[in-house]
Amino acid sequence: MDKTNETEHRVYKSEKELEDFFIENIEEISNSCKWGEIERFERQYQIPLKKGRIIADVMIWHKDGTGTCIEIKNTNRDRNAYLTGIAQLLFYGNVMEHSLTKMPRLVLVAPTIKDECYSTAKKFNLPISFLGLTENKCIYLSNGTK
Repeated sequence: MDKTNETEHRVYKSEKELEDFFIENIEEISNSCKWGEIERFERQYQIPLKKGRIIADVMIWHKDGTGTCIEIKNTNRDRNAYLTGIAQLLFYGNVMEHSLTKMPRLVLVAPTIKDECYSTAKKFNLPISFLGLTENKCIYLSNGTK
């Protein structure tokens, strides 16, 4: 991720491509965001429900006993994609808190962070952090939870 020319931003062709880039850099991202050392991670992490299942894009378990649930949205402008991601994370957090016995960090990853979505999450004290991720920079806006 350490690139010198920050004016060139990678355009991800798909959400999977952004997810692949996240996974390629997962250790560096986790360290930069101070999430803790990674014990293991799983892509497309599934938790069965009474009817259906939920699938988080990435679930990370840390050696300190904490977890981080990642929802990836490959968008720069689509407010509805961000809002869908926020709603997904809130639902995942509710389910995972019961199944994992501890609330994981909830992180929305996108190429950019939409100001209005971040300020709304902050205003209502939602337990969601935001990670703007491009090939040459990583901007993490934490909600203040560990």
